[in-house]
Amino acid sequence: MVWTRFVVLGALCTLFTGCGGNSGGDRPTAPVKVTVTYKGNPVEGAIVQFISVENPQPAVGTTDTSGNCSLTTYKSGDGAILGSNVITITKSEIDRKNIKAGRPEDADLVGVTPTPNLKSLIPNKYSAPGSSGLKEDVKKGSNAFTYELKD
Repeated sequence: MVWTRFVVLGALCTLFTGCGGNSGGDRPTAPVKVTVTYKGNPVEGAIVQFISVENPQPAVGTTDTSGNCSLTTYKSGDGAILGSNVITITKSEIDRKNIKAGRPEDADLVGVTPTPNLKSLIPNKYSAPGSSGLKEDVKKGSNAFTYELKD
């Protein structure tokens, strides 16, 4: 009888998101607002990532027409993980002038799609954690960061 109570309580606890209030090891986050500009103009459609050195789950946002975005790690608008983060920013489009054709031997195959080339619309160095040069320390409370991208 006692074991049955523990089993039932354990099942109820699991059913109601794990007794701890956090969903399976989520790290603490804080709201983060970002503004991205390039050559003095807001960058619309840039993908911004804050990558925590302690957690592989990045915070991500896409800039609006004003170059602004809010970041999301686990749920909409929750921000980025507290602590040290490396930042990447990317914006690209398909380069329609230089679409790579498939292999010559594939030319007659139905359904073979040429491989698109992506053209970066901002300096490519910002797309990788090792070359972006952007780092931030996210703290409790609201955080706001502005990035003026340079060639």
